[in-house]
Amino acid sequence: MSIAICPHLGLSSDRTLVHTTPHGSHRCFAQQPPAAPDLDHQQTFCFGEYVACPYFIPVEQVTAPVEPETAAAPSLPPWRWLYLGVVGVALLAVIVLYGRLLLAPGPVVATATPSGPGLLSPTPTPSPASPAEIAPTPASFARFVTPTPEPDGRVLMLAPQAGDVAWWTDADARRVRVGDSFLYAGHVEGQTFLAVARFQLERVPRGAPLRGAYLVLVGLNDERLDPAAEGVWTAQLLAAEAVPDLARADFQTVLNAPAAVTLLPRLGARDLAVGRENVWELDASALAWLAERRLAGDTAVLLRLLGPDRGERSLFGWDSGGGPATRGQPPLLVLSLGPAPSTPPSLPTEPLVVATLTPTPANVLTVAVQALTATAVAATTGTYTPAPVNLATPTPTPENIATAQALGLIPPLVIPTFTPANSATATAQAFYATAVALTTGTFTPIPTQAVIATVVTPTPTPANAATALARLLVVQTQGTPTPLPFYVLVATATPTPFIVTATPRPANAATATEQAARATLAVLTGTLTPLPPYAVTPTPTPTATAVPLLVFLPDAFFATPTPTPTPVSRSLPAVLRGRILFFSDRPTPNLGERTNLWLLDPATGRLAYVTQSWVYAQAQQAELTTQTPDGELRLLVEPDTRRVLQVFVFAPRYGTRTQVSLLTGMSYDPAWAPDGNRIAFVSQEPGNDEIYIVARDGSNLTRLTANTWEWDKHPSWSPDGRQIVFDSNRVTGRRQLWIMDATGADQRPLLTSPYNDHSPIWVK
Repeated sequence: MSIAICPHLGLSSDRTLVHTTPHGSHRCFAQQPPAAPDLDHQQTFCFGEYVACPYFIPVEQVTAPVEPETAAAPSLPPWRWLYLGVVGVALLAVIVLYGRLLLAPGPVVATATPSGPGLLSPTPTPSPASPAEIAPTPASFARFVTPTPEPDGRVLMLAPQAGDVAWWTDADARRVRVGDSFLYAGHVEGQTFLAVARFQLERVPRGAPLRGAYLVLVGLNDERLDPAAEGVWTAQLLAAEAVPDLARADFQTVLNAPAAVTLLPRLGARDLAVGRENVWELDASALAWLAERRLAGDTAVLLRLLGPDRGERSLFGWDSGGGPATRGQPPLLVLSLGPAPSTPPSLPTEPLVVATLTPTPANVLTVAVQALTATAVAATTGTYTPAPVNLATPTPTPENIATAQALGLIPPLVIPTFTPANSATATAQAFYATAVALTTGTFTPIPTQAVIATVVTPTPTPANAATALARLLVVQTQGTPTPLPFYVLVATATPTPFIVTATPRPANAATATEQAARATLAVLTGTLTPLPPYAVTPTPTPTATAVPLLVFLPDAFFATPTPTPTPVSRSLPAVLRGRILFFSDRPTPNLGERTNLWLLDPATGRLAYVTQSWVYAQAQQAELTTQTPDGELRLLVEPDTRRVLQVFVFAPRYGTRTQVSLLTGMSYDPAWAPDGNRIAFVSQEPGNDEIYIVARDGSNLTRLTANTWEWDKHPSWSPDGRQIVFDSNRVTGRRQLWIMDATGADQRPLLTSPYNDHSPIWVK
């Protein structure tokens, strides 16, 4: 059985902890100073179905703890009862004697009053004491006046735990203050603040109707609030998955989280004050959303507090209920529930999207055509819609031994590789393996439990009728022969061997287009049924074609690229000079190595896919090395004496290191200017990543970029030293290629795309 515990109850040693049963170390923090409620009071008011408590009165009216009328008198030792009895009898006698004196006739008794010395005036008859003078009256606080539940219903008052309250500021967007006493929202000194509180919903029965609800916050800090400040303060409800981890979230993540419900009213500066309660009643749509989230299985809901994002002094803080400065008035979410169902409703079943199986390509040519088609669609109409996470593909019943082996129902079968009869056959097999690796990937390694197939020659056809009759008699007398096991394959004899000639190189673009179109027909009409791997046929000798270094897009999807031999030396090809290498997650044409490395011509905007990754590594090495009259200089990124990464210039000839990034923040991504006199690098000195330039001796440090939460990285100089290319997440939030002058002027996008493009190097 779930219990509701008073949110103002805590231990004398730690107010954030509480026993689940009455205990002598409990303190009630609704009073100042905190009181020690007796065990009967705790049982009556603080535990079980938590109800309003007479201790909850305004702080300025509290003079002493008010014991509830229903609380039982504490047990006392016998000698104290005797002492109290004697005192009571004496007090009663004094009252009776004093009453007789008042009722007896006699002279008027006069006393001196402040009206003047020596003046006498009659003592006024004391008037009956007012109820307010007898005992303080509990205040009518909205937060503590709970609605009366309907029959079999209940009222819950939910307060966030110590680790479920936090606030952020955009001036330090990555830092979060969890468990602080304040829930700040507003703007001051150029900083914007927002706060979040999480309410746990485990005590709310799933399926119980939600009759009403309201939210209560109590002001705690208005030192930086101008009563005449403009703007509004807003309370919003969010789903728990919008910010799943408060301790790891940053300002921008919390600000961008979608709000499900915006509560009314919106507050102005005159509605905020220390000790004042702000109450929001949830309307019908908010109640329906909250009930729907609980019915779907949510165990928590978030409250986000937003204030003005401009103004000189418009910052206000509500009490979070925790931390050293709290007054013990946490945010309350009060829920009035109807009768809970006897059986909680079942959780909704996540629907599955059933996708049909894609047929396996019949041969390598079909695979290549499908890859080129997918690339063409991606470049012209966009990428295919990604499969949803709840996608389920039906698995058909195995129709043959090969399918059963693929599903792991029987051990996989490995076809033995026959020894090539001649060098032409060996060369053809090697080229075939290369073609498969470039289109569909390398061959799957043989599993440990695989069985190597045994290939037997077929029984020769009987030469005459007598031989056929003899075989028939053997079957009739000895029965049907035992079927061969699945790992025994009968070789298929093929007719006259044939020779495959190499496809001639297209003489022009029209011929190449026609050949590509005929190859595309394989996708629509299918290809010829391939021979089984155990067929005995001569292997043709194909003509080898080297993989090109660059594949230009989009006008070469179906054109055959001119073969370019792979460079033997590791010097950068001249075709890369003056162009920009960068990485991207855009679709690749599936040629050569899978590097996702691309080339951009900044003059024309033309893109090319780079099939070999070594060119980037060599270009990157050139960024870190320069030649001077004194010898070679290299750029290093190493920790300084404070263990913070910084940029150093290393002279191998003299073995000296000079720190050029004389900053307190981490610095990295250095690059030499073509003249060897300047260095561009990235530093986190301002709090986010920004680009700087500095002379090679550490002088003339200049900051080129300035952002709020965005970052700029990986600068690279143009060959003439007048411009710098870099990647940034400005505007779109994705990493994109940007360019600016070497002075930091004219910062603009260089390549706008729906992909993440990053780490550019301008090849010199």
